Amino acid sequence: MSFARNLIVLVVIVGIIIAGGILYVTRQDAEYIIVQMNLTQYEFNHVPTIDNMTAYLVPVSKISEPPQETQLFLPGVAVKIFQNGDDISNFVSVPYTGNGTYKIPVGLWKYPKKGEFVLINVRLVDPTGNDFTSVTYNTPLE
Repeated sequence: MSFARNLIVLVVIVGIIIAGGILYVTRQDAEYIIVQMNLTQYEFNHVPTIDNMTAYLVPVSKISEPPQETQLFLPGVAVKIFQNGDDISNFVSVPYTGNGTYKIPVGLWKYPKKGEFVLINVRLVDPTGNDFTSVTYNTPLE
């Protein structure tokens, strides 16, 4: 009788822990930023121009957040976000594929609010890992 009672108590405790974990990872209390920009290379062998940059705050559950540690691509477009002098993300990059619109999801470890200003550092990195252009934008989150 004592064994059955202990087993039931153990199952209830494990069930509560699992339910708490599921509730934690499915809450909508995490966010990430999508940085969107256009890259245009007007002349061959010239540095591309970065323009039309916007940053969107996207609410998600903890389990749906983009990873904070990502592969850095060479050549690539790398992004890092700062707020109030502190970095709030790691560098995130996507492969550079030429002219076009780039949308880069950036995972955060601090969550700014919509309308607050963030500094977005964008770097175009060549195949050897050197920056060939770097721009920092101060922009409000949409």
